[in-house]
Amino acid sequence: MKLKNYILLICLGSSMACSDLDIPPKNIIGDPEIFGTTVGTMSQIARMYSRIPLEDFRYSYDEGFNNGNSKYRHLSCTTGEAVGRDTPGAVQLDEAGYWGFAYSAMRDVNMFIETLPKYAAAHTPLNFKTYVAEAYFIRAFLYYSLVKRYGGVPKVDAVIDYPATVDIEGTKMFRASEEAIWDLIASDLDYAIANLPPTNQKGRATKYAAAALKSRTMLHAGSIAKYNTIDEEYNGARICGVPANRANDYFKAAYDASKILDETTAYGLYEAQWVDGNKAAQAANFGAIFLNDTKENIFVRYFKSPESMHDFDDNTQPKQTSSGNNDSEVCPTLDFVEMFEGFDKDASGNFQNLDANGKYKLYNSPLDAFANCEPRLNATVILPMSQFKNETIELRRGIWTGPVGTGIEPLMPAGSVVNYNTIYTESSDLKLSGSFAFNNDPLTFITLNDGSQMKRSGESGPVSDWDFGNISGFYLRKYLNPDLINTTGATSNQSWIEIRYAEVLLNRAEAANELFLAGVTTASSGENYQDEAFRCINLIRKRAGATLLTSATALSDINVVRTERRKELAFEHKTYWDLKRWRIFYDEQNNRRYRVLFAFYSTDADKYFFDARYQEIKGHNYLYNFDTRYYYQRIPETVTNPNCKQNPGY
Repeated sequence: MKLKNYILLICLGSSMACSDLDIPPKNIIGDPEIFGTTVGTMSQIARMYSRIPLEDFRYSYDEGFNNGNSKYRHLSCTTGEAVGRDTPGAVQLDEAGYWGFAYSAMRDVNMFIETLPKYAAAHTPLNFKTYVAEAYFIRAFLYYSLVKRYGGVPKVDAVIDYPATVDIEGTKMFRASEEAIWDLIASDLDYAIANLPPTNQKGRATKYAAAALKSRTMLHAGSIAKYNTIDEEYNGARICGVPANRANDYFKAAYDASKILDETTAYGLYEAQWVDGNKAAQAANFGAIFLNDTKENIFVRYFKSPESMHDFDDNTQPKQTSSGNNDSEVCPTLDFVEMFEGFDKDASGNFQNLDANGKYKLYNSPLDAFANCEPRLNATVILPMSQFKNETIELRRGIWTGPVGTGIEPLMPAGSVVNYNTIYTESSDLKLSGSFAFNNDPLTFITLNDGSQMKRSGESGPVSDWDFGNISGFYLRKYLNPDLINTTGATSNQSWIEIRYAEVLLNRAEAANELFLAGVTTASSGENYQDEAFRCINLIRKRAGATLLTSATALSDINVVRTERRKELAFEHKTYWDLKRWRIFYDEQNNRRYRVLFAFYSTDADKYFFDARYQEIKGHNYLYNFDTRYYYQRIPETVTNPNCKQNPGY
């Protein structure tokens, strides 16, 4: 059945009746009304766009897409970028079943592609060409969302007209090979690139959005071909895994797609506020990318007040700027912060909080330790005592009231995972807060040498027990709206930037570097692959305010490119899929506990010091594991098709 019966109105009541049952119901419209008019066609296009599975502000790894409820479990809290109060450690990630949603949306797209040509005369040639190309772009996105989760899936590139022309057995399709699905995505995007216009209405795909998406998807396919070790065949198709000899094909396709954006000056790195040598301006420039519509934006989902809102600020903001509903669900880890440059590190690259004598380094302000950090970090993370919403964000774990003498010894044994309050009692020199009720009671304030008083855990924590407030010593700044006053519930309307120009440069750099390391040195356009990767990485680093790489040979270590990607695209829901396609999730999360950095104030020294340690156990264990079978997600149990063989390990 095709779009013959679109019910636009519902019955208004039993008192309504028809005296002539042969009169066509006015609440039913057919294909001519949908596809034969601009209004009808655009309504269908809007519907298809709304069903693109963007992992935006409303996405939760255990709730799925566009869920209107509060998001207490964020994807970035499963990757080591952050820890969250409500995100436990060992979970099967991305548990939300996506299969049925995707194929329902796919049917709409296939129906559109097959039916619109019958009504081509009702549209201008340019509009007709654009409409069809948009459908191909959307179908590629749908298949990408499937293949990156499940591997090979049934290849449905035409309407299955059940029961009119296909019986029930004809609907029970076998899974195609994973390779075939990646190739279908490439083919659909090639069509979109060739037929989409260079500009389009905001929120709709363009030629360059299709090229950018192809650079992402083909990079992913190349990584699977190179790094995947899980192979599964069924009915003659390799449903898990891609032949290794296809890796360079996909990397080259990713590279070439990224180069298409060189045709235009409409897109580029946003640098309108960037000032050479001015760290504050560089940080402000980076932060502005995520709060404005800039030339960096290639494909965006727009939110609008009051029709379409999200609750990112409510969930993620510091406790002290909250209107009272929620806060602190995304707290960046020390492991993430240590990827950045500009502060003291030891030989292992860890934050150096101890001096040569093994005593804590003392600072007039916690910010002093990060005075020389790269500006991109300041724009991504709220550091302890940073300014946000014209407030000093107080991040303090406690107050040391003991003597300083020749220095303060480490508060906890190295490698400890227990909470401080299991060792330090109220009668000790370390004054802690078990909860915010205790912390905010004036009777618990600590009197300083000048007679003033200080809350033990500041305004935002952390505190000892499971409570609201910070849990890592850092807050996320990226995407937060500093001008939002009422943060309770779904009051945010920042746009979700699904694809931006920096990602395209990083896709190009990674694809080029992979090709060079595989022995393919020169692109068809003549440039050296490693030199181009080097150029792209330095463009990103310059804008970030980081030190430029001095030689392309630094890229011989693939982690240079990967780390740059993780810093630049952090908290944009890219790292999760990067760790999967690189097949290093298990390596990073094998009984992994992430590290945090807590600021303490010393009353005797009138200075701050930092304690670096593993995340405290409270509410959840926060011990992370990743089973290698999770590289391919479980096909939902609701899929009863016996020809869709379950992925290995489930």
